[in-house]
Amino acid sequence: MRFRNIEFRWSKGNNKYELVRWYSHNSGESCCVVAFFDRNKEGYDMRTIGDSFFDDKDAWVVGKFALGFLNEIFEIERQEEELK
Repeated sequence: MRFRNIEFRWSKGNNKYELVRWYSHNSGESCCVVAFFDRNKEGYDMRTIGDSFFDDKDAWVVGKFALGFLNEIFEIERQEEELK
């Protein structure tokens, strides 16, 4: 999911969900990770990289949405596991 210059995505390289900020320049686009989402036994936690996450209102909005989305999925999977 991408909103303006912030993207919430699965990273195959890091094997976890991440939030990246995209930058446009003359030779195309590049991005940098601003947050990771770590799964634990109680749900997901968001781990920010540096202070750049807090300087960007869009990153805050997408990060809040992503964390809620992942925790809802976690809860559904937990309930399904209990029914087995």
